Amino acid sequence: MDRKELSFKRIRETEGDEYLFTEKLLVDAFPPDEYRSLAQQREFVKRRENFHMNIICCPTGPVGIISYWRFDTFTYVEHFAILPTLRSNGYGASTIEKLIEQEKSIVLEVEKPDDETSRRRIAFYRRCGLELCEKEYIQPAYRADSNEIPMYLMSRGVNVEHNFEHIKSTIYREVYGK
Repeated sequence: MDRKELSFKRIRETEGDEYLFTEKLLVDAFPPDEYRSLAQQREFVKRRENFHMNIICCPTGPVGIISYWRFDTFTYVEHFAILPTLRSNGYGASTIEKLIEQEKSIVLEVEKPDDETSRRRIAFYRRCGLELCEKEYIQPAYRADSNEIPMYLMSRGVNVEHNFEHIKSTIYREVYGK
């Protein structure tokens, strides 16, 4: 898959099939503790200028979603998922390459490598050129009925080790409202 064939289509309206595609894939790809309420998600899509909900498109149609927050010194990738039927076809790596090309400095959360799936995910991001920061980091609860999750941060184009407190406080304040 050539990243030049991929594009990101920003979604700003929560009515219609395109938004429903993003919401369905978000719910299908992530456990409930890893996303905000769907009502709040819709508000962020419509009203937060620095929040970008995107459909990942290729010439044959949508292949996934990627949402991110654009801050002054880095871009935080909140959610990224490829349709299950299209995984292992290069769309994920091409998406990350395109994002790095577009955004330059990116940060994202990954689950600690406690099982095979999380180890494979970290290895995938490393192959894409991201570095793992093993400082203690907790993903705050998105909602009152959800749980905090121990995570690590991965990055490209920004040194998380040296800027950890700034990055963490920016994500906590802007993304989680903490």
